[in-house]
Amino acid sequence: MSNYVVIARLDEETEQKIINLQNDLAVAGYSIPDWPPHITIAAYENFDKEPLCKWTSNFSSKHKKMKIALHSLSILPPGGEHSETAVLCLEPAHSKPFVDFYYSFHEKYEEYCTGVGEFNSISNDSPVIHSTIGIIKVKELQKAMERAFCSNVFGQAEIIALEVYSLPKQFVQRYELIE
Repeated sequence: MSNYVVIARLDEETEQKIINLQNDLAVAGYSIPDWPPHITIAAYENFDKEPLCKWTSNFSSKHKKMKIALHSLSILPPGGEHSETAVLCLEPAHSKPFVDFYYSFHEKYEEYCTGVGEFNSISNDSPVIHSTIGIIKVKELQKAMERAFCSNVFGQAEIIALEVYSLPKQFVQRYELIE
């Protein structure tokens, strides 16, 4: 049993916009996650790979690529051992189709969304749906946000696939959404 993360991958144009913003932030000295641009769907603790991959494959085979809007930033506050940093995120608009997609993925295996998955769990009806841009010192958030506002990262995007990773970050499998 291991820990796993399921992420939604975005269209190539959107991913490149996010990469460009992250590169700009990295040049300015900010910490950037070592993950491809994505929206986190779920994170599971102490779970088996086979049922998760089977569920993700089945789910992807029944869901179409989805248009979403990335029009705002959000911040995951400092906490625990990371009391001096916050997580700067792009926040997808919470359209009904997107929220239904997100929640329906959690129909199975929600009981494993603990610890590493607490921000993604729907059990408490308050998941934090986000796309991490960088880890920023609290004192520098405004400057990092100004860089994001000056970028061309905001706008329409499309979710095109789901991917499963084991933790620490190790790619397991990609599942394309249907046309």
